[in-house]
Amino acid sequence: MSDQSSHALPYPSGRGTALVTGGSRGLGAAIARHLAAVGWHTVICGRDTESLDAAVKAAADDGLALHAVRADVTDEGSVAALFERLAEDAPPLGLCVNNAGNNFSRRLVSVKEQPGGPPLLSPHPLEDFQRVVSSLLTGTFLVGRHAAQAMLAAGTPGAIVNISSTVRHGAYGQSAYCAAKSGVEALTRTWAVELGEYGIRVSAVAPGVIDGEALRRRSAASQRHAAYMTDLRRHVPLRRWCDESDVAQAVAFAADNPSVTGTVLEVDAGGLPARVLPRDDDRTPRARTTAASADLPKKAENTA
Repeated sequence: MSDQSSHALPYPSGRGTALVTGGSRGLGAAIARHLAAVGWHTVICGRDTESLDAAVKAAADDGLALHAVRADVTDEGSVAALFERLAEDAPPLGLCVNNAGNNFSRRLVSVKEQPGGPPLLSPHPLEDFQRVVSSLLTGTFLVGRHAAQAMLAAGTPGAIVNISSTVRHGAYGQSAYCAAKSGVEALTRTWAVELGEYGIRVSAVAPGVIDGEALRRRSAASQRHAAYMTDLRRHVPLRRWCDESDVAQAVAFAADNPSVTGTVLEVDAGGLPARVLPRDDDRTPRARTTAASADLPKKAENTA
C-alpha cells in the first residue's frame, strides 16, 4: 500500500478501533485525543504524512496513543486501502468519525462597486464548489460506506458520527460549505434508518464557530475579520464560541449512548445568525460590499 504510512497499529486493551478522518490537526486532533483518553484504539487519517507524524508524537508526549494511516477521503481507492489496513492491523471498528474537509468561502456572485461605472461581478468558481463538496460530502459518503461495510461484515454493532455544522441551513458567503454540511445531515438521518436494525447508530455533531487556531490566525491577519467576528459573537445566545473539547465530548457522547441515532447534536452556544449587518446607518452599496466581505477568507481553510 504505497499511499499508506508505515505506522504499526498494535492491539490495545479496552475498546475497539475509532477512526477519525482529518485527525492530524485542529478539531480532528482534539477529537482523536479525547477518544484515545477514554480508551479507544484511535486511528487518525489524513493526506499529509508530516502532519500525521507530528500529531502522533504530540499525543505520545502527553501520554496518549494515536495511530496514523495516510489516506485521501475523496479518493475511493485510497479509502478502500485504508479500511484494508484497519482490517489487517487493528481491532474491530467500533466508531467512525467523519471530520475531514475544507472550505473555500465565496458569495454566489461577488459585487464590487465602481464609481461612475457598472459593478464588477465575480461568480463563485465551480472548482471551489466542487472541492468543498468533494471533501465534506463525498468524503463522508465514501468513508461512511466502508465503515458500515466493515461493521456489517464483522457482525458487530458500532457508531458513525459525522461532523456537520450549525450553519448547514444557510449562511452568507457559504454556498458550498452549507450545501455539503446539509448533505451530511441528510446522509446521517438516512443511514440511521438503514443501519439501525443491525445495531449501527449514526448521528452528527454540529459545531458553531470553534475558538481554535484557524480562527485566531485569521483574526490576527485581518482587523476587519476580527471586528466582524466580535460583532457575530454578540449575536450568539451564550456570547461565546465553542471549544474543540466541547465538540470532542459531544462525539464521545454520541458514540457511547445506546439510544442516540438519527439526530444532530448542536454544539454551537445557542446558534448563529445567517448574517450580521454593519452596526452603523450607512447602507450604501459600497458599504454593504465592504462589510459583507469581512468574514470571507480568500484561501481555503481545513475545517469540519
